This record gives sequence, structure tokens and C-alpha cells, in this order.
Amino acid sequence: MSNGFQLHAIFSEGMILQRHQENPVWGTGPDGIQITLECQGHQVQTISTGGKWQAILPAFEAGGPYILTVSSEGEQLASVGDVFFGDVWLAGGQSNMEWKVRDTSHAQADIAEANFPLIRYFEVPKVEWEDPEVDTPMIASWHKALPEHVPDFSAVAYHFAQHIHASEGVPVGIIGCNWGGTSAACWVSESTIRQHPELEVYLDTFAEEIKDFDWVAFESVQRAYDQATGDYEKRKAAGASPEELGGYPWPPPMNPHNPMRPCGLYETMLLKIVPYGLKGFLFYQGESDAGRAEMYDKLLTGLIQNWRSLWHNDKIPFHFVQLTSFCSDGKPDGETWPLLRESQAIVNKRVPHTGMAITIDCGERDDIHPRDKRTVGKRLALTALEHVYGKELTSSGPVYRVLHIEGGRIVLHFEHTDGGLGLSRGSEQLIGFQIAAEEGQFLTAEANIVGDTVEVWHSEITKPVQVRYAWANYTEANLVNGLGLPAGPFRTHSTRE
Repeated sequence: MSNGFQLHAIFSEGMILQRHQENPVWGTGPDGIQITLECQGHQVQTISTGGKWQAILPAFEAGGPYILTVSSEGEQLASVGDVFFGDVWLAGGQSNMEWKVRDTSHAQADIAEANFPLIRYFEVPKVEWEDPEVDTPMIASWHKALPEHVPDFSAVAYHFAQHIHASEGVPVGIIGCNWGGTSAACWVSESTIRQHPELEVYLDTFAEEIKDFDWVAFESVQRAYDQATGDYEKRKAAGASPEELGGYPWPPPMNPHNPMRPCGLYETMLLKIVPYGLKGFLFYQGESDAGRAEMYDKLLTGLIQNWRSLWHNDKIPFHFVQLTSFCSDGKPDGETWPLLRESQAIVNKRVPHTGMAITIDCGERDDIHPRDKRTVGKRLALTALEHVYGKELTSSGPVYRVLHIEGGRIVLHFEHTDGGLGLSRGSEQLIGFQIAAEEGQFLTAEANIVGDTVEVWHSEITKPVQVRYAWANYTEANLVNGLGLPAGPFRTHSTRE
């Protein structure tokens, strides 16, 4: 009877199942067999059809450890122990979500202090391409947040989980489903892209890149790319300066199986864990879409809707990290990242049940991978604690609301000024503001905090009209509220709102 039967890999020893809601459990098995699942004295049954089966466990309170057994006609087919019910979050995105605890600035202490057996991590295997005719089983398992395992956890997700676990006192499961360097277009269905004609540039570009593709010719292109990346790493290891080092060779040459292709990882990774019971989604991505920053709000909105539809829940929380400060393309004053951050802010404003963590103060000028993931994880957790768990706290820094003009000065009014406006730690003077007249050029402005407002001016501009703040790829803008939470980038006049 057990021949051909298999539980999906995510239903394995030490798993966390979502509390307070029904949980689908699935796998493969011979057609026609009746399968019985039992947990906490409750039994549910289903029949395998087309080589697959799925059963629905009833909702349970947080707790454990429990055992999940699977049987058929009196024969036990599987027994999964150390099962807990708690909150499960899926951690998606690109390299800054993928970034491991072992590579962060606090790695040594975080690893030594990791003693959270009820925080558990499951990483979806990275599969760039698979033959649709071959059913390849997933090989992966759950790991506890202990020193031997936590170095390989997503750092942002781990620190997020620590805060949720400490606040709620329930087990927390994280499902890592991410891949460095990927566009959001890699993580959506083709139909999602085609819903917005302007997004079809992702599909069109890929089609052009693989037009008349030849695998033999590609091998030499790939070898050259590997040589270039190898040379880069050697120069970096030798201590080359940022100017000598230059930019990392990117992107890699495209081929029909490349993980960077649109919609690819959606099929080879994300769909593999649908519809595992979740509390919500975490997302840290956008760097790879900065070249198309002004359409990113549509792409991210489409992704959120797509993922929610897969889980049949249009209210499932989706919380994401706004891009931090970075000298993208060697242009500190460039506008690609400010525009991408603006797109993210638009999504947070327009799409219900979302949350955005501001991290503009967490960046590093010449490294797209800032090592401080503790702060990012905490900020992300604050958004969830306020907006998902209903805690009476403030997760946001100052948010621009309205302006008025007094003489030659613009006075900016803010919300979320808890404890009053101030400067980030170590700062002596408010910076990051620019001011412009009608149709005029933006100039670096003087700025002062006056109560819960900021006055902005420039001696050469007598009739100012608009202001922007932290409007650069890399910025050291330093406005915070009394809780130390930073204001996010903004401009007072935008046609995109």
C-alpha cells in the first residue's frame, strides 16, 4: 500500500502549522486509496486521485508538540513528530532577504545566542529549471533556531521571527522562498504580467534575449562571464578600492533555463508550497527592478494579488522592506532608487493589508548588501505587530502630510511624530532636504525642526514651491521621530500618487 505514497517534504519533522485556521496537507499516492490523517485526536479523510491527494486539518490553537499520522486501511504510511501550531510567514525576495545570518555584522553574537527551538525555518530548494515531464520530489526539512542551524537562516526573517515570538509567545515558522538577483517578474505568473501591457516588456525582453538561442554558442559566453566574475572576486580579495574594483559583472548571460527569466521561479519554487497555511508574506526585493522603477508599483501590486489568489485570501498580510540607501551604478545622486522607493510607498498606500518597513538609514554606500539585518528584521516586525497583531505601538517614522509656504520658506507637516521630530543618533544638523521654485532646479536646502514641522529654505529661492527629502540613490538624510524611527523618502509634488 505504501508503494507510491509520499508526503510533501514541507510536512516533516519539526514543522510549524498555522494556528487558528484550517491547514491543507498534501502529497502523492496511488489512485483510489483512502487516506486518513490524525492530529490531536482529530481525523480527516481524503482519496488519492490522479496520483495526488490533499486533506484539510481543522483549525487548532497554538501549541505542541504533536504528532501527525497518515494511514490507509489500517496501515500507517507516515508519522511526523515534534509538530507545533503557531504563525507561519513566507519570506520572499532577492539577495537581501536571502542573506544569511552567518554573513551579517552581528553574526557571532546572533549565532552564539540562538536558543529559540520554537522558531523554525524551512528553505524551499532553489530550482532554476525542471523538465515538466519529470516529477522531481523536493528534498528539504525544518530546522530549529539553534547555533548549529541558524547561520543558514535568512537573517531578516530570523530577526523578524525573534520579535514576533517574543511578543506573541507562540511558535514561529519561516518559509524561505527567495533567490538573489531576481526581479519581481520572476515570482509571478505570465497572466499577471499580461494584465498590464507596460509590464510585457519583461516578457518581450526575455523573448529577444533567447531568440535563435544556441546552447553550444552559449557555453563560450558563459565561460567568459565566469572568468569575469572570477577576476572580480580575486580583485576584491586582494583589497582593491571601489574605483579599482568596478561594478560586479551583472547580469549573467541569459538562457532559456536561467532563474532570472520572468515567471520561472514562480513555477519551480513558489507553486511548490501552495497552499501551505500562512499568517502572511514578507518581501525584500526591488534592487533588480530599479531600471524600471516607475512601473514597479504595478509589478509589485500584481505580485501581491497573484500570491493572495494562490492562497485564496485577498486579505492575507503582505509586508515588505523599502529599499535602503546605496550608491547604485556609482551614482550617489541618481534617481532610480528614489523612484523605486516611491513605487513601493505607492503600493503601501494603495493596496490594503500591506505594511512597509523604512530602512533608508540602514544602507552602505558601496555595498548593495548592508550587513545590519537586525534593524531591518525589527522594523519589519514592528509593522506586523502594529497592523497584523493589533499592538498599540508605532511602527512608522515621520510621514509627510502637507505643506504651507511662509515667505520664502516651506513648512512641512508630518504624521507619526511620536515623541517629537529629531535627528538620528550622532547627527548635529538636519540634512537631506532639497527645495525648488516653480519649474526650477532642486537645490540643497537649509532645514530646521520647529515643533512637529520642518522649515525648509534656500537663500537663492525667494518663491519656493516644492521640496523633496532623501531623494537620491545614496543619502544620509537623518530625520526621525522620538522613537528613533526614520522618515522615508518623499517629494511634495508627484504626478504618480
